[in-house]
Amino acid sequence: MTLKKRRVKLEDIARKLHISIATVSRALDKSPRVKISTREKVFKTAKEMGYMPNQIAKSLSSGKTNIIGVIIPRYDEPFFIEVCRGIDQYASEQNYKILISSSRNSYEFERENLISFERGIVDGIILSPTHETEIFTHIKSIINKGIPVVLFDNIRQKVSGADHVLIDDKKASFKAVEFLIEKGKKKIAFIGGIKEKKVFQDRFKGYLEAMKKHNIPIHDELILHCQSLDREFEDIEIQKFLKRVPIEPDAIFTCTDNYGLLTMKTLLKLGYNIPEDVAVIGFGDLGLGDVFVPSLTCVSQPSFEMGKKVAELLINQLNEANDIKHLKKIVKLKTVLVQRDST
Repeated sequence: MTLKKRRVKLEDIARKLHISIATVSRALDKSPRVKISTREKVFKTAKEMGYMPNQIAKSLSSGKTNIIGVIIPRYDEPFFIEVCRGIDQYASEQNYKILISSSRNSYEFERENLISFERGIVDGIILSPTHETEIFTHIKSIINKGIPVVLFDNIRQKVSGADHVLIDDKKASFKAVEFLIEKGKKKIAFIGGIKEKKVFQDRFKGYLEAMKKHNIPIHDELILHCQSLDREFEDIEIQKFLKRVPIEPDAIFTCTDNYGLLTMKTLLKLGYNIPEDVAVIGFGDLGLGDVFVPSLTCVSQPSFEMGKKVAELLINQLNEANDIKHLKKIVKLKTVLVQRDST
């Protein structure tokens, strides 16, 4: 029977070199209090014995883990993948690692993840609130305990003490719908996500404002708020909507790239020509719209840059002196409409 190898500890190195555990610890931390010759012996012995430092123990002594906690609503959304890539790039440049967790679009899971991170695993937290998050006491509690927090994307209300990074969803949607109107479209459909999510609410407001400004009739029959949080069922909802819509649209504004691509797929199956019969605009521009045929016109959302910005703001908070009260920053990133074949 093979015995499991025990992890090498500081006392094992100390015993082999006949020195104190404290001296080994200081030597590994390159303390000037330990002679260079002793430090070299400790490093050599540690390497030979296969010693790996205990990060948790180090964080207990230093009060720092150099790990950033990231909580996102879902893993399968390209937007959040791009944001996390941006966070990871900036964090790694500053010698931080990231730990990603999903709230699964649930307020309770979001709260549980925050509690887990609060227990000393991470130095600070980056969070995109779920559509269920209506009260923010759990976030304020974290901030009051001195843990830096940055919020991004779906922010229903401003939280004192936290930095915020977002885009102007209403303005971006308004411009996209106005672009369709200026191309002569008059029966413009809207396909968005669940009504409870702030970003979808704002994108719907932008759609309504553009239609009202140009006196374009708003038909309830041309409006779909998808209720599903699963891609497979989103596809089914969009198919049913387009197959049964009593008024044939001449343009469709969709609130995500995924909705836009699913819309075009169904339209092509139904025999429509894009953009001759129906123009389509998506929201996000996360790489998929450019490879679809026809390619998808999109509101380009700076997702990767958003990730870098939230990481930058959080690390700036971590580097602030303890006696300086943090002044909340609200950063709004710009969007642009990228025109392609679908319009």
